[in-house]
Amino acid sequence: MRLWFVLCCLLLTLPCRAVEVVVHATVADTQLTTAQLRAIFTMRQTRWSDGQSIQVLVLASDHELHQAFTRKFLKMFPYQLDAIWHRQRYSGIGGSPLLLASVDELRTALSQTPGAIGYLPAGTGTAELKVVTPYEN
Repeated sequence: MRLWFVLCCLLLTLPCRAVEVVVHATVADTQLTTAQLRAIFTMRQTRWSDGQSIQVLVLASDHELHQAFTRKFLKMFPYQLDAIWHRQRYSGIGGSPLLLASVDELRTALSQTPGAIGYLPAGTGTAELKVVTPYEN
């Protein structure tokens, strides 16, 4: 019984969904390093390699998918990313990503926004989106 309880607790702490990074179909870059993803999501990189403007789209920091994304791909915690965005916004040196309320809104916005990057549950993209292959450099 005790083993069962421990196993259940461990399973509950695992991310419930697999997450993947996606970009709008107009974006040529489909392989990005962890450093590039961090630069994009911390609003330091504002243009794609072809010069197109990057539009970062995210969910709220307390959303399970956002937490899984920041830990898996950016190798940081959501509160760290929030602190960077707040510091940039209030110091006037940078902007913030567009915050969306639900996965469906995020998917729609990603599909309709040229240059957009964001994340979705694995396998839930649309024809207007391309999956990014992250790699370590």
